[in-house]
Amino acid sequence: MFVKELVPDLVLHRGTIHTMDARRNVVPALAIQDGRVVALGGDAEIQALAGPGTRQIDLGGRAAIPGLFDSHNHLLEVGAKLSTIRLDECRSVEEMVELVRQRARETPPGEWIVGQGWNEGYFVDGRMPTRHDLDPATGQHPVILMRFFNTDVVNTVALRLAGIDRGTPDPEGGRIERDADGEPNGLLRASAKAAARRLMPRPGLKEMLAYLRLAYAEVHRYGITSVVEPGLRPEEIRAYQASYRAGELTLRANLMPAWHGFHDDEEEAELDCRARQPGIFSGLGDEWLRIGALKMAIDGGTTPHTAYMYGPYEGDSELVAFNRLPLEALRRYLPTAQELGWDVGIHCCGDHAQDLAVDVMAEVARDMPRPDARHSIIHGYFPTPRALEQMARHQIAAVLQPSFIYWESELLFRDVGERRAHAYKPARTYLDRGIPVTSSSDVTSTVSPNPFLGLYSLVTRQNHLGQIVGPQEAIGRDEALWAYTAGGTWLTREEGLKGTLEIGKLGDVAILDCDYFAVPDQEIKDIQVDATIVGGKVVWERGADQGGREPVG
Repeated sequence: MFVKELVPDLVLHRGTIHTMDARRNVVPALAIQDGRVVALGGDAEIQALAGPGTRQIDLGGRAAIPGLFDSHNHLLEVGAKLSTIRLDECRSVEEMVELVRQRARETPPGEWIVGQGWNEGYFVDGRMPTRHDLDPATGQHPVILMRFFNTDVVNTVALRLAGIDRGTPDPEGGRIERDADGEPNGLLRASAKAAARRLMPRPGLKEMLAYLRLAYAEVHRYGITSVVEPGLRPEEIRAYQASYRAGELTLRANLMPAWHGFHDDEEEAELDCRARQPGIFSGLGDEWLRIGALKMAIDGGTTPHTAYMYGPYEGDSELVAFNRLPLEALRRYLPTAQELGWDVGIHCCGDHAQDLAVDVMAEVARDMPRPDARHSIIHGYFPTPRALEQMARHQIAAVLQPSFIYWESELLFRDVGERRAHAYKPARTYLDRGIPVTSSSDVTSTVSPNPFLGLYSLVTRQNHLGQIVGPQEAIGRDEALWAYTAGGTWLTREEGLKGTLEIGKLGDVAILDCDYFAVPDQEIKDIQVDATIVGGKVVWERGADQGGREPVG
């Protein structure tokens, strides 16, 4: 029998390598061959394996961790956002308008001007923009500026093209905001966004491949080696396959086809065909590209007051339901997925929405047992005792976005009040109940994919203003890192493949500029990645694409 000689392609040595394997938690050196970890141990024994073609990286005492797994990342949208006006850092409506004015000077009349990422919570006066702000910037272009989540602001040109005027009724599950005279003011919430968005030209394959290239580089800067990309249309899944076939895919992608609750122009029968006709189900693929769960959505979010809650928002006399699918239909949809072998991840931000989703998942688990099912609640802001009990019993995962705590949790006190705010994203409670927990960014619905802001938030529960939100829900550093590495692999059935650095597992590694387990709590958010390694190949390194530290090794 032929046994392949052990000659690594890559050796890391003289470091503090956190394997996340309890049997051998920290080692100074490891070796990777053919994309897999083949040896762990001391410097001398691992370096002795190196051959003439082995790349050796001297960590010089730096720390390394398993490649980070962002288990809810809209990667295509990240690339698209990098191609539009970035509004994340705007601190006033006037700053946004000036960026629109600049873009209008270089954009042919009639073409759309698009910006993404604004958040009124960062504005000095905290006010929402309207068409009256945008109109002076251009009268020759339709303009759409997308809030970080669930609200767009458009100019008068875009409203006219969309056919929205004072007589246009609010669509089901959405709202057209109006001024004191009853005229649309340009703010479109929830499903109302579709009226303008459907007029924008959809990107073709060439554009989507360019978006993916930009996005791969962006997330590699943060040590991310795996993502779950949720809510994809068929043409977007084809773009991933084309990227893979072209040899451009530099991270591991688990794709969630969009199912019910997303696209107004797709009928229920068409969406059911998406689950039935291809003859596939969750898990198809390899270590690079894999089909995951079906993505569904029930409600919106808290800051635009579109999450489906039991009680009204602060300052509101009643709750308006902005639900994205007929709630009674859940009892049709979930059995179909269970029967066909699909996992399902459901977007639920409100406590009421989460109860509805978990109730039906529990019914399906009892009536149509499938022991290998890996269903999940995406976001899970405010679980009730009922939801927690059933999630624990049926092992329904909570897919959390801890960086939301950092970037926007101060708005919770405004929107849901102090009592509910301190129950937000209860990681400690989920873990104590034995519920699988994974962590993610949900970019582009937040500012950045940076997982170290998420780790900081899980450990300290502090936001960017220094406020502490739900201190009783803080978790340990090891638990937080597990949720950002191995935790995601449970969701995608890849526990034996990646998430920890063990012999036989994938050689995906992030080299850090300091030790995550040694720095003070307040410095976790400032950790930088020096290099990102996927399958033993360095796919990003600091200094190779920007000034500063020399390339590693």
